[in-house]
Amino acid sequence: MTEHRTHRSFAGLFSSKGPSSTPVGRQRAGGTDIARILFFSLLFLVAATAILTLDIFPGERIALEVGDVSPVDVRAPRNLRYESEVLTRAAREQAARQVPVVYDAPQPQVARQQLMRLREIIDFINTVRANPYATPEEKTREIQAISDLALPEDLARAIAAMPQDRWELVAAQALETLRLAMSREIRETELPVVRSNVPLLVDQTRLTEQEAAIVTRIVQSLLQPNTFPNPQKTEERRKQAEEAVAPVVVEYEAGEIIIRSGEVVTEAHVEALDKFGLRQKRITWHSIVANGLFVLLFLLIILLYTYRFYIDFWLRWTDPLILYGMLVGALLLAKGMVPGHSVLPYMYPLGALAITIATVQNRELAVIALSFVAIALGRIMGNSLMLATHAGLGAMTMMLIADRAERLATYVWAAMGLFLTQVAVILSFSLVNGWNDVNQLLSLGVASLISSVFSASLTMLNFYVMGFLFGITTIVQLMELARPNHPLLQELITKAPGTYHHSLVVSNLAERAAAAIGADAYLTRVGTYYHDVGKIRRPSYFIENQQGGINPHNQLDPKTSAQIIISHVADGEELAREYHLPQRIRDFIREHHGTTLVSYFYHKALETAEDPKQIREQDFRYPGPKPRSKETAILMLADGVEAVARARQPSSREELNKIVEGIILQRLEEGQLDDAPLTLRDLAIIRKTFVDVLAGVYHTRINYPQDQEQPSQEPQTPVKTPGS
Repeated sequence: MTEHRTHRSFAGLFSSKGPSSTPVGRQRAGGTDIARILFFSLLFLVAATAILTLDIFPGERIALEVGDVSPVDVRAPRNLRYESEVLTRAAREQAARQVPVVYDAPQPQVARQQLMRLREIIDFINTVRANPYATPEEKTREIQAISDLALPEDLARAIAAMPQDRWELVAAQALETLRLAMSREIRETELPVVRSNVPLLVDQTRLTEQEAAIVTRIVQSLLQPNTFPNPQKTEERRKQAEEAVAPVVVEYEAGEIIIRSGEVVTEAHVEALDKFGLRQKRITWHSIVANGLFVLLFLLIILLYTYRFYIDFWLRWTDPLILYGMLVGALLLAKGMVPGHSVLPYMYPLGALAITIATVQNRELAVIALSFVAIALGRIMGNSLMLATHAGLGAMTMMLIADRAERLATYVWAAMGLFLTQVAVILSFSLVNGWNDVNQLLSLGVASLISSVFSASLTMLNFYVMGFLFGITTIVQLMELARPNHPLLQELITKAPGTYHHSLVVSNLAERAAAAIGADAYLTRVGTYYHDVGKIRRPSYFIENQQGGINPHNQLDPKTSAQIIISHVADGEELAREYHLPQRIRDFIREHHGTTLVSYFYHKALETAEDPKQIREQDFRYPGPKPRSKETAILMLADGVEAVARARQPSSREELNKIVEGIILQRLEEGQLDDAPLTLRDLAIIRKTFVDVLAGVYHTRINYPQDQEQPSQEPQTPVKTPGS
């Protein structure tokens, strides 16, 4: 970013249109290591899938599947009461099977259709019988050819030879009998029975036996179902029957036999063994793919989030190692605590994982991580929504309460919030499920209390381990470093009291600005305490520690003086290593001057040099690096603002505003904020915060004559000034 482009992008920072949220610093995505992303992601995918699939801690569990023969008696290890999905499903299926098929009302058009067909047949037979040219055999064959009737030869011959009056009686009886038969409900399944009852409908008193047989045969042939099944209503009735069946509750007493030796294992047995956690599940491709997809979904969410909003996550190998390592450890702990237990899973310390990741990395990543582990807990527990909600909401509450806590008491309140949230979850589920087992509820309440204590304790342990193994700055370390009795701060107070006082003033300024833009205010305050500890080595060479008007720089050439001023950064780093300060605190020491120029001595060197071209600007610049975080960038600005304000002693808010705005613009134009993830909006908020804080220090004063004012430009002694 060139000076011209920087100045143009920053021109509207303090305009009436308001500041922009455009990033000031450069994007650092170019350093992303694709190989590192693939390595850690694939390693986590394989490890997490294996943990969820394998029975890592089998204990006394046995491997049984439906259809196996149990080699031993399996007894219940504890009292257990649960709703059996298997038995409930079987009972509901049985209730549905007992619901008969629902039929629609009889359709009268079917009877009319069949009666009309019978009249057509009678008319045809009348025509055949009246044919004077046909022989009796021909008439018999034609009557037999009526497909609807399929009459045997003897009955067809009888119809052909029957006197007209008898035939008319038979035809009338056939029509009446068919009408009577079709007036009743006839189902497809009942058709054979209805046909067999036709002889009972025939008027036997007016017909001969042969004539009655003809009527019976004709009617039986023309009978058709007149009512049909209604699948939709049948399904509704069966569904109602299923819903009317209450869930089947199974109870086991401790020591009661679940399945006897030699007994064939049923689906209900498997369910009971799973509820007790007594069964080793066989590894199948089905389970591997299911667990792999579950892990992959969360892995993609992590990758998408870090790619969009947290690209620095992949710039260091420690960040993915910590996140994935903690998630794998959390899954291992879950496989040890959940299977085979009913109360122990509710002691799971998910809050510790959430707070640790939120503190070491960030809150958003912590939310993704705790969601993953909470759902995994539910899966391991047999898809228990209650356990997932109990762990997830409790951890979320604890993380939000303990966010950037600066006192140990905050973790006590956070643990209490976790406990109360988890008790509320237990009561919520118990009211929905209608639990009345007071002992079970009390057991889960005690488990929640243990979970809160365990989470708070494990959080502290995690912080110590992270700080020791990875040099990560944790809240516990910051609380220790913030104490004035820290040996390095004690040495600063003793040897360079002016510098210590300056650090306190700057820390107040920087902390307020960090809090205003959402940066880590506590880290900023503690880092500022130590940013100038290098001045302990040569305290008298810095104006704030000089007494009696003695200035050692008066006896030195400008280059030497500049090198002494610059060396306090290297001296500070050396002291930081000696006192084992964490890396984040060392960053404040290294970056608070960036690559700025010690302008006072540089210009003095130019003025006193015989050949100004021989003066190298590089000899008067700090080695850097430039600030690479919001917190160290804020310190750079606060350090410069405090130094200039102390030198000029502004008498009005307008003067303060000009000083602050001038320092920020100068740092931007010099490119000192190129690597810091600050936006123009952040800088506007920082400017306002600086002015508000300094206005309380440099309140309105009486204006003295010009010759009595403090120098308004470069001071005549090497104090901290812009570029010093």
